[in-house]
Amino acid sequence: MCKWFAIITAKDSAFTIKDALLSIFNQTIKPSYVIVVDDGSIDDTPNILESMKQIYSNLYIIALPNKGYDIRRIVHNWNKALEYSKSLEETDYHFISADDCIYQDNYVQFLIERMNENPKLVIASGTRDSFKIKRFVKRVPEGAGRLIDNTFFKEIGYKYPPYYGYESWILFKALQLGFEVAHFYDVEFKHLRNFGSKHGFVEYGAMMRCLGYNPLFVIARCVRNIIFGTEEIPWKASLKMMLDYFLADIKFKNDEYYRYYDEEFRRFVNDSQKERLKKILNS
Repeated sequence: MCKWFAIITAKDSAFTIKDALLSIFNQTIKPSYVIVVDDGSIDDTPNILESMKQIYSNLYIIALPNKGYDIRRIVHNWNKALEYSKSLEETDYHFISADDCIYQDNYVQFLIERMNENPKLVIASGTRDSFKIKRFVKRVPEGAGRLIDNTFFKEIGYKYPPYYGYESWILFKALQLGFEVAHFYDVEFKHLRNFGSKHGFVEYGAMMRCLGYNPLFVIARCVRNIIFGTEEIPWKASLKMMLDYFLADIKFKNDEYYRYYDEEFRRFVNDSQKERLKKILNS
């Protein structure tokens, strides 16, 4: 039986965190443990977590001081959880979730079964149930709801880079190394809050520039979002993403999270997107 653990970052999530945790603990394949990083919540979240810990002994809480809200700290919180996991039971996978995500009971089991069938598949997710046009485009694994093979993850350092684009970096890194990633429509999850309501997609433009996204691909993605809403990103946010991408070197030049990835990696990302555009144009 494959083993997995979950990472949840929480911030003032008193209205959602209990349901989010129950959704994970009620999976048909139970998690070995769940690590919640509470990023300085000032509502009732800490009390709810402590009450849940009385029921689930394999719930571990990392409580951080309140430093206000900053979406960029999520990557540091993930890495704190990953470092803490080294002192716990070794598992085959880690699962990234959010403090407002609810999953089908067989969600993780489905992903594990698909990954067992294909040894090259190292990152997989289901789909957000709110997509308006689900099969309009080929999708990559979601940010929340993704399962990552820990053997692969150890090969690349067992940590996420603390820069814009860390969520997508791991997907491209897997592809660059000859592995596969997959997004499945067979299992779904939902956010109890409106998608993007906390972060407002503020990182996306800088993220695409740091990773080396092809400019034509960026334009096509943002225009597609504006017209079709395929990623459920509001049109104003999509427009801002595009502007931030082209102005990133000016707008984010003093931001410690704004760092280009290595040139070989950025070239791989750019070339991959050129090929995707060619296939679309030739289809």
